[in-house]
Amino acid sequence: MPKGARRETAKSMTLAKQREHDALELRTRGCTYDQISKALGMSLSGAADAVRRALEALKSETQEKAEEVRDLELRRLDKMLQIAEAAAEGGDLAAIDRVIRIQERRSKYLGLDAPAKSETRTTIAAAVDLSAMDDRKLADLEAAYKKIIDDDDPIA
Repeated sequence: MPKGARRETAKSMTLAKQREHDALELRTRGCTYDQISKALGMSLSGAADAVRRALEALKSETQEKAEEVRDLELRRLDKMLQIAEAAAEGGDLAAIDRVIRIQERRSKYLGLDAPAKSETRTTIAAAVDLSAMDDRKLADLEAAYKKIIDDDDPIA
């Protein structure tokens, strides 16, 4: 590829990135895609695509930075773990606790821990005037109540 062609390609890529940035800036200010397309001289779908590409690039940058921070934190924890392990091997109970805490933190960063399961139970109490019900309706109500109480999963 000739040098001039490369320069033109780089220039057009820079302009495209600038338009994506401008489109995202307008969108964050509350502009519609129609307004963005008119302001930047592009089609409606072009405006939407520019915003989408800018958001994808921003997401990618954010993920890369988060990975860098996580890696840095893991290296720091590894250094601390070496120091704490040396003391823990000597029987220092506080150091043993520290080793466990560092390992727990590393596991969280690496996503090694299984999600904690939690169960929520709700009790609903209601005052019902049963004096207006006949025996048949009371029997139906009692049967329904027993079914709920006896069922392990009344919603299923």
